[in-house]
Amino acid sequence: MKFSVKLIAAALCAAMLCVPALAAASATGAGAYVPNPQYTVISGTVAHQKDGGLLMSTSTGEPTEDYILWTEGVMILDAVSGEPVDAKSIKDGSTVYAWLGAQTAVTMSLPPQVTPELLLVNVPADYKVPQYDVIVRATVIMAGIPHYSGMDITLSDGTAYQVWEDAQITPYLTRNRVTYQDLLPGTRVLMWADDKGQASKVIVFPYEYKGSISLDGYGRLYVNSVVAAEPSALRRPYGDERLYVPIRAVAEAAGYDVSWDKEFGVTVKDGSDILFQICPDTKLAHGPAAADRHSLAGPCLIANGVTYLEAGDLAHLLGMFYGG
Repeated sequence: MKFSVKLIAAALCAAMLCVPALAAASATGAGAYVPNPQYTVISGTVAHQKDGGLLMSTSTGEPTEDYILWTEGVMILDAVSGEPVDAKSIKDGSTVYAWLGAQTAVTMSLPPQVTPELLLVNVPADYKVPQYDVIVRATVIMAGIPHYSGMDITLSDGTAYQVWEDAQITPYLTRNRVTYQDLLPGTRVLMWADDKGQASKVIVFPYEYKGSISLDGYGRLYVNSVVAAEPSALRRPYGDERLYVPIRAVAEAAGYDVSWDKEFGVTVKDGSDILFQICPDTKLAHGPAAADRHSLAGPCLIANGVTYLEAGDLAHLLGMFYGG
């Protein structure tokens, strides 16, 4: 059985000789990066149901729509203080805001039933509700004043904020110390800010990744906030939004080891442990990092001796965040 697998892998690797070179003209350029919103926000007034859910009548949209919101395991926070709130204390007729993630399931029942990721409650009238979102771009900024600096961040919906070091920055449900320097791509935040985008308070939620891959406004690729590749090294070979990045440059910048195996193609290791392997011209990666997906969004490509993977695929295999 092992022998036949090696034969198949060798045959797949041989196909690299037939992979066309990637067009250099397809590289991303200045201003090419457009974030993808991670959340949908719904708001309205709620009333408790006998089964434990909240019936929400939305205040936006024509016509208005009802939802059943389930609160078990949901983060419920006060819109003003950011403090946790018990679902039983939510008053009937009060206004709430619910954030639904891209993977949030909405039932086909009437009214639809959903378990949001976050609920903000106790919202005063005419109050500017803080924004819950994922940071997709973060750049340290210096004001030219000693001991005064901050972070320029962009959220997944494209909203930009400045978080200076004197802003109130606290972690969610822990006493760990966090600063503006912890506002890295992939970080979920709840942001209170003025109309000019100056943040006064930020709640930082636990980081779920091993690092981040991001682009700046000029198309440069960053790995953990350090430039890893210039725009000329990146490719969009299919004429769509899929960005292909060099495997070795990204993986090594993230601290992994990259080599070539004549039977199984590109091999990425974490120390002595194989993270994943993939052959050019295939959409199947092998190894522990690929255990939860059967194929990738696009094939592994090779040009001028450099192997490429779609940025989201490589980020997933490396356990990193990519928001674009």
